[in-house]
Amino acid sequence: MGKIVFAAAMSHVLDPDYYEDACGLPGRRKVEACMAEIRKLGDTFLARRPDALIVVADDHLNAFSFNAVPSMCVRIGRHVHRMDQDEAENFDKVLDGMPERYLLHEELANRILEDGLQAEFDLALSWEAPIDHAFLSPAMTMHGTRPVTPLVPIWINCFVAPQPTPDRCFALGQHLARVVGRSPWRVGIIATGGLSHFPELSLPRVGESDVVFDQRLLRWLEAGEHEPLRALTTGELHKTG
Repeated sequence: MGKIVFAAAMSHVLDPDYYEDACGLPGRRKVEACMAEIRKLGDTFLARRPDALIVVADDHLNAFSFNAVPSMCVRIGRHVHRMDQDEAENFDKVLDGMPERYLLHEELANRILEDGLQAEFDLALSWEAPIDHAFLSPAMTMHGTRPVTPLVPIWINCFVAPQPTPDRCFALGQHLARVVGRSPWRVGIIATGGLSHFPELSLPRVGESDVVFDQRLLRWLEAGEHEPLRALTTGELHKTG
């Protein structure tokens, strides 16, 4: 019988140089403190002898394009490559010092897809999509110089309307828990992203934030109050960034 042995949520822009350029030394110190805590989470995670690490993150229109924007997509296959961008943002340039290829947990990914069909979750799949900082900055910060646990990357569309509702994302989490519970594996799950910063591709609002909303959201997460989270609409999320 399988088990979820670790679960966490964290930022996925983990680049002290980027934050120093954007926010000065206070920004650098804050992200360095955040990364130190994530490294501690990695110690806890690896001590539990995991077989796989599911990473749920958003695509930044890097892996996909307007030709096809999957609502939820599972990366399958045996290996995945990190993204290579000629004109990368600073926080994607941190990938340049990371390994080019990562082991995937092929069987777990396939079970998520196959069992999903029985559970009315018609998830998209990709054999070729690369992974960017949303996946690799957290995973590499957690692992440090240690071998990276076999990954199961899952993308959630957070940029292009219509996006999946929070309630649908919660249901995906329940599906993942059922799949892991029926498996023989010890699995960790991390969700990565940011709080309010910009909606879809609304460039005039880049850099804005809604601190009141963010604090309320964090209280719900800390208390495990999923009902108000599930009740949020995509319109509310768009308004708050």
